[in-house]
Amino acid sequence: MKFTGIPASPGIGFGPVHVVRTEELAVRDFTIPPERIEDEVGFFERALERSRVELGQIRNGIAAELGEKEAAIYDAQLMMIDDPELHSAVLDGIRNDHRNAGVVFRDYMAAVSARFAHVEDEYLRERRADVLDVERRVLRYLVGGGQRGLVDLKQPSVLVAHEIGPSDVAMLDRTRVLALVTEIGGRTSHSAIVARGRGIPAVVGVQGVVQQVVQGQLGMVDGFLGAVDLDPDPVTAKEYEARREHIEKTSKALLELRDQPAVTLDGKRIELGANIELPGEVENVVQAGADSIGLFRTEFFYLDRAELPSEEEQYRAYRGVAERMAPRPVIFRTMDLGGDKVASYLGTTHETNPFLGWRGIRFALLHPEVFRTQIRAIYRASAHGKVRMMFPMVSSLDELNGALALCAEVEKELHRKNVAHDHGLEIGIMIETPSSVWVADLLADHSKFFSVGSNDLIQYTLAMDRGNERLAALYEPLDPAVLRSIHHAIQAGQKAKRWVGVCGEMAGDPSIAALLVGLGVDELSVSCFDLPRVKAAIRSVDYVQMKALAQQVLQQPTANAVRRLLHAKLEAALPDHLMSKRNGP
Repeated sequence: MKFTGIPASPGIGFGPVHVVRTEELAVRDFTIPPERIEDEVGFFERALERSRVELGQIRNGIAAELGEKEAAIYDAQLMMIDDPELHSAVLDGIRNDHRNAGVVFRDYMAAVSARFAHVEDEYLRERRADVLDVERRVLRYLVGGGQRGLVDLKQPSVLVAHEIGPSDVAMLDRTRVLALVTEIGGRTSHSAIVARGRGIPAVVGVQGVVQQVVQGQLGMVDGFLGAVDLDPDPVTAKEYEARREHIEKTSKALLELRDQPAVTLDGKRIELGANIELPGEVENVVQAGADSIGLFRTEFFYLDRAELPSEEEQYRAYRGVAERMAPRPVIFRTMDLGGDKVASYLGTTHETNPFLGWRGIRFALLHPEVFRTQIRAIYRASAHGKVRMMFPMVSSLDELNGALALCAEVEKELHRKNVAHDHGLEIGIMIETPSSVWVADLLADHSKFFSVGSNDLIQYTLAMDRGNERLAALYEPLDPAVLRSIHHAIQAGQKAKRWVGVCGEMAGDPSIAALLVGLGVDELSVSCFDLPRVKAAIRSVDYVQMKALAQQVLQQPTANAVRRLLHAKLEAALPDHLMSKRNGP
């Protein structure tokens, strides 16, 4: 029986299945008599304190295993436990309504969870798992269960569950967990991040698998492709085992390229960067052999918290990344936030369609003081390494000029106060909308570089929501409209003598990366996992031949025609395991 989900952590796990059933925490609703009110308050506060201690132990364990940066994931949960609003709401429910602590706490957390469940942004939706994790942890004490481990495995197994919280993933015995499979979740969930850090293969978003799986049956999990196979036949099982051995072999070969440049057979050098979203991921960038960090998503500073991040907090994080990467460059993308992401402390209202609302540079310009604080932090960090800055979702010259005006004000102030910074800091923009494509010539006159954000450019160009499962087949990176848009932006940048890069999933596919080289990109920025494969692809092709192929591709009428042409032309040039993500890790 085969299932498909979201590849959340690379690797292949093969073994007996252990089904993790959803924990039932029955909370009774009863009235607290007046003389017992303060006892119930104390009962609740002790539950919080025990949960705080327990979570602190988990955090320290991850810090020892993976490092302090990864352990910071659990700070968000500790902040929830210490949230004054939560504390006040539960105490009011006990003292004023005479309701028991368990039911008041459960209702409060359910309301918080519901708010996260309905936001458009994937990253924020995944934070709901942290809310549920905290809720379960505290309720275990409020209903008398206390601390509980997720599973006690008797043998190495593949875990299958509806959902596994990040603190539960942290407590798993790595020697006995072969892989994780969950029905909900995404790549940006904290559970997925911890699984990747601990080297546990994982596939998430596998709908209906818990109802179909049988305890003890053989399960195969492919964390590269997002595939789950229950009780595969002997032939298929052998194929998976051979694939795992092949992956191990090719991974070693790719590792040997770590210190080699991304240069074509005829000498065309491409800057190959990595995309990250947490400061702790910088070590992965170094280990992958990246030339740079081509996209540092800074949204993590603004999410999962009750107040705005300070300039000093941001500066320290940016500085640490810049120093670790020096002399290699780091591009910090300024806040790509929307109205549904920071309502807790900026008072923004819900938008019917946030993807077409106040997000990216629009949102930043609407909150200039918040934006200035981030710009100052980035400028200050630029004194400690090769720092670049870029603005997301720019759709007009007015927006770019507005952001540049704020940068000029900040730099003037820093200069006046004699604060160290790079006076030649390069500032660029992301090309993510059709409007930015068609005014790219105007934007190039005012920016130092372009980075084509392929994920959003595809969805806006093709007028489809990439998060809508019913439209998944329409999300097509090789659509002629997308490729011609990218080519137009590259030409505009080259004419103005600006370098142009591409980030997003397109750049991480080796065969498409080879095409992008032919289209004229100067830089590609991909995930740390995809980086060695893309480097191998670049080193396997001839730039002149890729240019000729790109011209042929631009004449094709459909995405399928483009795909057939790429396969025909690249089959001889690229090793089999690089031809497509569907055919390799």
